[in-house]
Amino acid sequence: GNENIAKLLIEKGADLNKENTDGYTPLIRACIKGNENIANLLIEKGADLNKENTDGNTPLIFTCKNENVNIAKLLIENGTDLNKENTDGNTPLIFACLKGNENIANLLIE
Repeated sequence: GNENIAKLLIEKGADLNKENTDGYTPLIRACIKGNENIANLLIEKGADLNKENTDGNTPLIFTCKNENVNIAKLLIENGTDLNKENTDGNTPLIFACLKGNENIANLLIE
């Protein structure tokens, strides 16, 4: 499936941080889709954890918006910036709180 295609593209030298016109990188897309395996693969291969889209949203912000605790843990364990604000001045913690996701909020403040 998609994971095998991602592996093949990475093996062939695909740019892990290539953005589309809205600034979405493969890691951002994996976070939006909640695809833990592809997110893990991209992180292992060195994708930029703090690369933001045109609105300043990072992979962690999208993960908080989509309430995926496992991807949030993965990003945090690999050193993502927990306090990086988007263009509106919102942080990952704000999005976790807006969603009422205590698990992610706790990860962010530990």
